[in-house]
Amino acid sequence: MLNFSAHPLTVGAITDENALTKNFTLQDADVIELRLDSLGASEAVLDFAARHQPIIPLLITARDPLEGGLNDLSFEERVERLHALLPFASAVDVEFANAANYDLLLGEARSQGAKVVLSNHNFTGFDHLATIETLTRAQAAKADVAKSAVTLKDPVDLTLFESLLADMGELPFSLMGMGPYGPVSRVLAAQRGSLLNYGYLGQEPTAPGQWPARLLKEVIAHTPSVKAP
Repeated sequence: MLNFSAHPLTVGAITDENALTKNFTLQDADVIELRLDSLGASEAVLDFAARHQPIIPLLITARDPLEGGLNDLSFEERVERLHALLPFASAVDVEFANAANYDLLLGEARSQGAKVVLSNHNFTGFDHLATIETLTRAQAAKADVAKSAVTLKDPVDLTLFESLLADMGELPFSLMGMGPYGPVSRVLAAQRGSLLNYGYLGQEPTAPGQWPARLLKEVIAHTPSVKAP
Protein backbone atom coordinates (compact mmCIF):
# COMPACT_ATOMS: atom_id res chain seq x y z
CA MET A 1 0.00 0.00 0.00
CA LEU A 2 1.36 3.41 -0.98
CA ASN A 3 1.36 5.83 1.91
CA PHE A 4 1.61 9.54 1.20
CA SER A 5 3.03 11.44 4.13
CA ALA A 6 5.16 14.47 4.85
CA HIS A 7 8.17 12.49 3.61
CA PRO A 8 8.93 13.30 -0.05
CA LEU A 9 8.96 10.21 -2.27
CA THR A 10 11.22 9.68 -5.26
CA VAL A 11 9.51 8.20 -8.33
CA GLY A 12 11.66 6.31 -10.81
CA ALA A 13 9.95 6.57 -14.20
CA ILE A 14 10.57 3.93 -16.88
CA THR A 15 10.04 4.34 -20.60
CA ASP A 16 13.07 2.28 -21.59
CA GLU A 17 12.24 -1.38 -22.34
CA ASN A 18 15.80 -2.39 -21.45
CA ALA A 19 15.13 -1.36 -17.85
CA LEU A 20 12.49 -4.10 -17.59
CA THR A 21 15.25 -6.71 -17.44
CA LYS A 22 16.65 -5.20 -14.23
CA ASN A 23 15.66 -5.69 -10.61
CA PHE A 24 15.25 -2.47 -8.66
CA THR A 25 15.07 -1.93 -4.91
CA LEU A 26 14.01 0.85 -2.57
CA GLN A 27 17.57 2.17 -2.84
CA ASP A 28 16.78 3.06 -6.45
CA ALA A 29 13.39 4.74 -5.88
CA ASP A 30 10.48 4.83 -3.44
CA VAL A 31 7.97 4.30 -6.28
CA ILE A 32 8.35 3.00 -9.83
CA GLU A 33 6.31 4.60 -12.58
CA LEU A 34 5.60 2.39 -15.58
CA ARG A 35 4.97 4.63 -18.58
CA LEU A 36 2.63 2.32 -20.46
CA ASP A 37 2.27 4.70 -23.41
CA SER A 38 5.88 3.77 -24.15
CA LEU A 39 6.17 0.26 -22.70
CA GLY A 40 2.78 -1.20 -23.57
CA ALA A 41 1.32 -4.06 -21.55
CA SER A 42 3.43 -6.93 -22.88
CA GLU A 43 4.45 -10.06 -21.00
CA ALA A 44 7.75 -8.36 -20.17
CA VAL A 45 5.91 -5.45 -18.53
CA LEU A 46 3.56 -7.77 -16.64
CA ASP A 47 6.49 -9.89 -15.46
CA PHE A 48 8.34 -6.77 -14.27
CA ALA A 49 5.25 -5.63 -12.37
CA ALA A 50 4.77 -9.04 -10.75
CA ARG A 51 8.42 -9.13 -9.64
CA HIS A 52 8.46 -5.63 -8.20
CA GLN A 53 4.99 -5.20 -6.71
CA PRO A 54 5.92 -6.87 -3.40
CA ILE A 55 9.07 -4.73 -3.13
CA ILE A 56 8.31 -1.26 -4.51
CA PRO A 57 4.93 0.45 -5.04
CA LEU A 58 4.05 0.78 -8.72
CA LEU A 59 2.49 3.84 -10.34
CA ILE A 60 0.98 3.24 -13.77
CA THR A 61 0.62 5.95 -16.41
CA ALA A 62 -0.50 5.96 -20.05
CA ARG A 63 -0.04 9.59 -21.00
CA ASP A 64 -2.25 11.46 -23.46
CA PRO A 65 -0.24 12.52 -26.56
CA LEU A 66 -1.41 16.10 -25.95
CA GLU A 67 0.49 16.04 -22.64
CA GLY A 68 3.67 14.31 -23.71
CA GLY A 69 2.42 10.76 -24.25
CA LEU A 70 4.34 8.53 -26.65
CA ASN A 71 3.13 6.48 -29.62
CA ASP A 72 0.06 8.66 -30.31
CA LEU A 73 -2.30 6.30 -28.47
CA SER A 74 -6.07 6.74 -28.48
CA PHE A 75 -8.01 7.06 -25.25
CA GLU A 76 -9.26 3.48 -25.62
CA GLU A 77 -5.72 2.16 -26.12
CA ARG A 78 -4.52 4.00 -23.02
CA VAL A 79 -7.35 2.64 -20.90
CA GLU A 80 -6.67 -0.88 -22.14
CA ARG A 81 -3.04 -0.67 -21.07
CA LEU A 82 -3.90 0.83 -17.69
CA HIS A 83 -6.52 -1.81 -17.04
CA ALA A 84 -4.07 -4.63 -17.84
CA LEU A 85 -1.63 -3.38 -15.17
CA LEU A 86 -4.23 -2.26 -12.64
CA PRO A 87 -3.96 -5.43 -10.49
CA PHE A 88 -0.33 -4.50 -9.76
CA ALA A 89 -0.84 -0.77 -9.23
CA SER A 90 -0.49 1.13 -5.98
CA ALA A 91 -1.35 4.34 -7.83
CA VAL A 92 -2.73 5.48 -11.19
CA ASP A 93 -1.87 8.76 -12.92
CA VAL A 94 -4.24 10.28 -15.48
CA GLU A 95 -4.50 13.79 -16.92
CA PHE A 96 -6.75 16.09 -14.94
CA ALA A 97 -8.20 17.38 -18.23
CA ASN A 98 -9.50 13.87 -18.98
CA ALA A 99 -10.35 12.77 -15.45
CA ALA A 100 -14.11 12.50 -16.01
CA ASN A 101 -13.54 10.09 -18.89
CA TYR A 102 -11.61 7.78 -16.57
CA ASP A 103 -14.39 7.46 -13.97
CA LEU A 104 -14.82 3.69 -14.32
CA LEU A 105 -11.10 2.94 -14.27
CA LEU A 106 -10.43 5.26 -11.34
CA GLY A 107 -13.38 3.82 -9.42
CA GLU A 108 -11.91 0.35 -9.88
CA ALA A 109 -8.48 1.61 -8.84
CA ARG A 110 -9.84 3.18 -5.66
CA SER A 111 -11.82 0.02 -4.84
CA GLN A 112 -8.57 -1.95 -4.71
CA GLY A 113 -6.87 0.68 -2.57
CA ALA A 114 -4.84 2.40 -5.29
CA LYS A 115 -4.17 6.13 -5.06
CA VAL A 116 -5.17 8.55 -7.82
CA VAL A 117 -2.82 11.20 -9.23
CA LEU A 118 -4.45 13.86 -11.42
CA SER A 119 -1.81 15.62 -13.48
CA ASN A 120 -1.24 18.54 -15.81
CA HIS A 121 1.73 19.26 -18.09
CA ASN A 122 2.85 22.49 -19.70
CA PHE A 123 5.73 21.95 -22.15
CA THR A 124 5.79 25.55 -23.37
CA GLY A 125 5.98 27.69 -20.24
CA PHE A 126 4.78 28.43 -16.72
CA ASP A 127 1.77 30.40 -15.50
CA HIS A 128 1.77 30.70 -11.69
CA LEU A 129 -1.93 31.49 -11.26
CA ALA A 130 -3.13 28.94 -13.83
CA THR A 131 -1.00 26.23 -12.22
CA ILE A 132 -2.29 26.73 -8.70
CA GLU A 133 -5.88 26.94 -10.01
CA THR A 134 -5.46 23.63 -11.84
CA LEU A 135 -3.93 21.95 -8.79
CA THR A 136 -6.73 23.20 -6.55
CA ARG A 137 -9.37 21.95 -9.00
CA ALA A 138 -7.63 18.58 -9.21
CA GLN A 139 -7.77 18.24 -5.44
CA ALA A 140 -11.48 19.15 -5.53
CA ALA A 141 -11.90 16.32 -8.07
CA LYS A 142 -10.70 13.91 -5.34
CA ALA A 143 -7.10 13.51 -6.37
CA ASP A 144 -4.92 11.93 -3.72
CA VAL A 145 -2.12 13.98 -5.25
CA ALA A 146 -2.52 16.95 -7.60
CA LYS A 147 0.47 17.03 -9.95
CA SER A 148 1.78 19.69 -12.32
CA ALA A 149 4.89 19.76 -14.50
CA VAL A 150 5.81 23.14 -15.98
CA THR A 151 8.58 24.49 -18.19
CA LEU A 152 11.02 26.88 -16.56
CA LYS A 153 12.97 28.90 -19.12
CA ASP A 154 14.86 31.47 -17.05
CA PRO A 155 15.67 32.61 -13.49
CA VAL A 156 12.43 34.62 -13.32
CA ASP A 157 10.43 31.44 -13.92
CA LEU A 158 12.40 29.68 -11.19
CA THR A 159 11.69 32.50 -8.75
CA LEU A 160 7.96 32.33 -9.57
CA PHE A 161 8.12 28.56 -9.14
CA GLU A 162 9.53 29.02 -5.63
CA SER A 163 6.71 31.45 -4.92
CA LEU A 164 4.19 28.86 -6.07
CA LEU A 165 5.69 26.28 -3.70
CA ALA A 166 5.18 28.73 -0.84
CA ASP A 167 1.51 29.10 -1.82
CA MET A 168 0.63 25.39 -1.74
CA GLY A 169 -0.45 25.25 1.91
CA GLU A 170 -1.99 21.90 2.87
CA LEU A 171 -2.71 20.85 -0.72
CA PRO A 172 -1.28 17.34 -1.37
CA PHE A 173 0.80 18.19 -4.42
CA SER A 174 3.55 17.10 -6.75
CA LEU A 175 5.35 19.92 -8.57
CA MET A 176 8.33 19.88 -10.90
CA GLY A 177 10.02 21.98 -13.50
CA MET A 178 11.17 20.88 -16.92
CA GLY A 179 13.83 22.39 -19.13
CA PRO A 180 17.13 24.04 -18.11
CA TYR A 181 15.94 24.88 -14.60
CA GLY A 182 14.21 21.54 -14.13
CA PRO A 183 16.91 19.80 -12.05
CA VAL A 184 17.18 22.48 -9.36
CA SER A 185 13.39 22.93 -9.27
CA ARG A 186 12.87 19.26 -8.42
CA VAL A 187 15.06 19.49 -5.33
CA LEU A 188 13.40 22.75 -4.27
CA ALA A 189 9.96 21.17 -4.69
CA ALA A 190 10.85 18.13 -2.59
CA GLN A 191 12.35 20.40 0.06
CA ARG A 192 9.09 22.36 0.25
CA GLY A 193 6.63 19.49 0.41
CA SER A 194 6.19 17.95 -3.05
CA LEU A 195 5.01 14.40 -2.36
CA LEU A 196 6.10 12.76 -5.63
CA ASN A 197 9.44 13.76 -7.14
CA TYR A 198 10.28 12.26 -10.49
CA GLY A 199 13.57 10.92 -11.79
CA TYR A 200 14.18 8.12 -14.26
CA LEU A 201 15.30 4.49 -14.16
CA GLY A 202 17.18 2.98 -17.06
CA GLN A 203 18.98 5.07 -19.67
CA GLU A 204 16.14 7.29 -20.92
CA PRO A 205 14.77 10.39 -19.12
CA THR A 206 11.00 10.64 -19.49
CA ALA A 207 10.95 14.46 -19.42
CA PRO A 208 13.48 17.27 -19.92
CA GLY A 209 15.27 18.18 -16.70
CA GLN A 210 14.96 14.82 -14.93
CA TRP A 211 17.57 13.42 -12.58
CA PRO A 212 18.51 9.74 -12.45
CA ALA A 213 16.10 8.49 -9.78
CA ARG A 214 18.70 7.00 -7.45
CA LEU A 215 20.74 10.21 -7.44
CA LEU A 216 17.62 12.32 -6.87
CA LYS A 217 16.64 10.09 -3.94
CA GLU A 218 20.08 10.53 -2.38
CA VAL A 219 20.03 14.31 -2.84
CA ILE A 220 16.53 14.60 -1.35
CA ALA A 221 17.57 12.49 1.62
CA HIS A 222 20.37 14.94 2.39
CA THR A 223 18.34 18.10 1.77
CA PRO A 224 16.54 19.54 4.82
CA SER A 225 12.86 20.27 4.40
CA VAL A 226 11.68 23.87 4.51
CA LYS A 227 8.20 24.79 5.66
CA ALA A 228 6.57 27.75 4.01
CA PRO A 229 6.09 30.70 6.43
